[in-house]
Amino acid sequence: MHKNDKTPKTVSFIARSGTGKTTLIVKVIKILSERGYKVSSVKHTDHDFEADIPGKDSWRHKNAGAFSTMLISNGKAAFFSDIDSSLDTGTAAVISKYFSGSDIVIIEGFKDLKVKKIELLRKDIEGGLEPRFANDPNLILVCADEFIKDLGVPQLNINDSEKIADFIEDNIIKTFNGQN
Repeated sequence: MHKNDKTPKTVSFIARSGTGKTTLIVKVIKILSERGYKVSSVKHTDHDFEADIPGKDSWRHKNAGAFSTMLISNGKAAFFSDIDSSLDTGTAAVISKYFSGSDIVIIEGFKDLKVKKIELLRKDIEGGLEPRFANDPNLILVCADEFIKDLGVPQLNINDSEKIADFIEDNIIKTFNGQN
């Protein structure tokens, strides 16, 4: 289903903290993967983090001062690298470079990125059902726990991961023209 010679399609799930982005993304990844798509993901965080396990060899290499470290086995690879903080980590070039074998890259966050977006809303979370990205031309879907009148983009129930996966498949993965 995928072609290694093109930048994969991308979509960013955006929402206020506590809305359930990660939970929904995990479900959508599982559904799309079971349908045979090669799905990759990128999670944005505003916090510094350590992704490797303290004390393991790759962690020791990185913490000894290595700029980049790759952990590789017969079936998996993990890559850890320092990056220039001025680097635009959301560009199509970065996605293309690191995820070229993917059919789709699902991004959690990066609200300012110029890619297709799905905004998640819950009535009981701060801000409620008031979309923050209604005027963003890249907003293609809103998923909420109640219908929102006069929104101007399609809406699905945030709890229906199967329909959300269908939407992504039909409107992003299977499209051949337009923005990734």
